[in-house]
Amino acid sequence: MELLNAENRKRTVLLISDADNDLNDLELLLSPHYRVVHHDNSIRDYGFIKAETGAISVVILTAAEAAADDFALFQWVNTDSQIAAVPMLIYCGSEQERALAVECLRRGSVDIIEPPLWEDVILHRIENAIRLKDSATFYEIESMLRELPSNIFLKDEKGRYVFATHYWHHLEHPDDPDWTIRGKTDLDIRKDKENARKAMEADQEILRTGKGTSYIIEEKSDGVREFLELIKEPVRDAQGNVTGIIALINDVTEMVLLRMSLEEKAMKDELTGADNRHCFEKFTSGIKTSVHLPMAIISADCNDLKEINDTFGHYVGDEYIRMSVLLFRTVLPEGSYVFRVGGDEFILVLPETDIKRAQALVSEMEREAEQLYLKGRTISVSYGVSCMEHSDQDIRACIEEADARMYAYKRRYKLQKKQAAK
Repeated sequence: MELLNAENRKRTVLLISDADNDLNDLELLLSPHYRVVHHDNSIRDYGFIKAETGAISVVILTAAEAAADDFALFQWVNTDSQIAAVPMLIYCGSEQERALAVECLRRGSVDIIEPPLWEDVILHRIENAIRLKDSATFYEIESMLRELPSNIFLKDEKGRYVFATHYWHHLEHPDDPDWTIRGKTDLDIRKDKENARKAMEADQEILRTGKGTSYIIEEKSDGVREFLELIKEPVRDAQGNVTGIIALINDVTEMVLLRMSLEEKAMKDELTGADNRHCFEKFTSGIKTSVHLPMAIISADCNDLKEINDTFGHYVGDEYIRMSVLLFRTVLPEGSYVFRVGGDEFILVLPETDIKRAQALVSEMEREAEQLYLKGRTISVSYGVSCMEHSDQDIRACIEEADARMYAYKRRYKLQKKQAAK
């Protein structure tokens, strides 16, 4: 017997004959196209197949050989997945062996070869057997991929699903075990039709350009909020033509929610829970498109904070600042913004509010402050109001105007307090 060599450039066909069928004619037919290894297995020893599995492309053996010892060969083959992956064809040399050959098909062989030995027919049957076994291995891989948490799917050149390893809950499909995703588009099966349209647009761009993409979508269905990362790449044929899309879906909900939480914390003032200066800068940079005009700006600054810190300590001073924020939130309408831009300095932004309404709210905050006590004294805040009425106004100029009025208010407050102390 010729030793097998996995590095041989031609596919290797293993012929296994018996005493009644020598298969020499078949060997002569195949030799120009394949590397043929011919083995007389009269002693019923299959160990060499296991040792050389990686080098064998297809096995052809006689029906009598395959049926020996009550088809023991098939029981042995099924104990090893590597051997089972090699396609097996049965040579049927006579009419009497046909029943044995048919039983071999039932037990796992791929096809039958029988006289007359027409070259084209034999070669096609061998190549089809190899492709069929490769396809069967593909389904085995698909089954294994289902064990992964990621969803892997394949689409054809029209964006229709070929397979998907998981059916996620935001799909519309009946509770039917025989339901399949095959042949359906995103619009056919996804509950969120807007996301479905976006997915199909992304697919069409990949099919058109041959360039992959990745993005994250938010899904809300059945009371569940999810963030899914999609990674898509084109599938190409041997000539480089795009024939479909292979894609991966990862559930990144935990990661995205964590990032959103961190981003939110980065925008919040730890002491008061108000938006911080970084958030204020980001807000003002997009002010023309993010709020509705007119927009009132209130500059607010706590009075007497240094005196409170010196008298009662900084913990009480911190509580004074927190109570001031509570005051703002109690009076200001829903949709207003409270920014802490300094130690005891605040900018209050009121969308869709004119200056007259803002001044009325300041008066209301002053009245409410008289009901808030800390260490036997009421909360006191100085205010200054301005209004941005047109999108071409400079937000910084409006803030400076509000600040100027707030400082004028604070000077009057200090003067009044000084006069009252005399």
